[in-house]
Amino acid sequence: MVRNIEDLKLDEITEETLLEQAIAMGEELGVDTNQGSVYRDACDGHVTRTSDFFDDLSMVAEIISINTCTGEILDERLAEQGMARNPPEDTPATYYVEFVGASPEIGDLVSCDDHFFNTAKDTEGNWVIVSQETGTEMNSLVPGLPVIPERDVDDMISATLGSLAIPAVDTEDDDSARARFLEKIAGPAENGNASQIKSWCEGISGVGRARIIKLWDGPGTVKAVITAVDGTAPSEDIVNQVQDTLDPGASGLGEGLVTIGCFFTAVASVEVPISLSVEVTKTANGSFAAIKDDIEAALKVYLKGLALAAADETTVRVNSIGSLIANVSGVVDYENLLVNGGTDNVPISVYQVPVAGEVIVDGHI
Repeated sequence: MVRNIEDLKLDEITEETLLEQAIAMGEELGVDTNQGSVYRDACDGHVTRTSDFFDDLSMVAEIISINTCTGEILDERLAEQGMARNPPEDTPATYYVEFVGASPEIGDLVSCDDHFFNTAKDTEGNWVIVSQETGTEMNSLVPGLPVIPERDVDDMISATLGSLAIPAVDTEDDDSARARFLEKIAGPAENGNASQIKSWCEGISGVGRARIIKLWDGPGTVKAVITAVDGTAPSEDIVNQVQDTLDPGASGLGEGLVTIGCFFTAVASVEVPISLSVEVTKTANGSFAAIKDDIEAALKVYLKGLALAAADETTVRVNSIGSLIANVSGVVDYENLLVNGGTDNVPISVYQVPVAGEVIVDGHI
């Protein structure tokens, strides 16, 4: 029988355990330990209060432990290491827009598909609109929709929504933020090695994963292959920000975070579209359109997980895609699954990132 509290884990200090120990102690003292005895009546209240105290203590330990904490507590733990969620909050979506005839003023309010945007220009001078709403739900607008200025613009003939320029991103979730925290505290201290360069890159807004290639162009050179927080190739602005923060101009002069003599180069990961076609047998009340949407959503989640995983190289596995299809609501069975036109796994190199391509779903009831 364990007698010392320090020998027990918090979740082992239960009312049952404490009562067993109290009875064992009473038996050693040679007193009556039966229910209703003076000894038991004296012990029961203390056992209950003590077990309640340790229940509360266990809850507190779970709340503050880095392995289980969430929300604001996790934010505080990140701040202790000079870290924050990436991004710290949901971001807006930016779309290209085509104005025929006259153009509005920068910052003007426009609407598209019942959503409001402000006009702006990107670094290359192209017209864009930035959503006032934030989060990944703003990434689904279809190019070709009309864009309507809130004020009349003389001589404007038309305004049409273009492609998505910068996807909206949801704030980093607890699991991802915790993984970065644990990775940082497990790595070597401040010494400018590959682990710290990786940490520097991933601390920059918009960067989801940096894969470090050492001595890629000879002694003193290091390259970081950057993937965006949504698991896709990053924008040029994000790559430039990484480059300027760590080693402006890749000069090795120590004008950024990396040390003198370290020639650092940031590059964007190259997207590898992963398309699939499959024949499914659906339930009687299932919908092929809904099944297709759910497969697309599950594929995006799977590929994002691979893109942001710690491994430098990965593989898109046909069996994994088959498993996610089988778990989609309304699917009874599937056959003839082809990934990128074949039945082989798709290897993804350190320079690449897998993204969802076309999904074709055929089948029968």
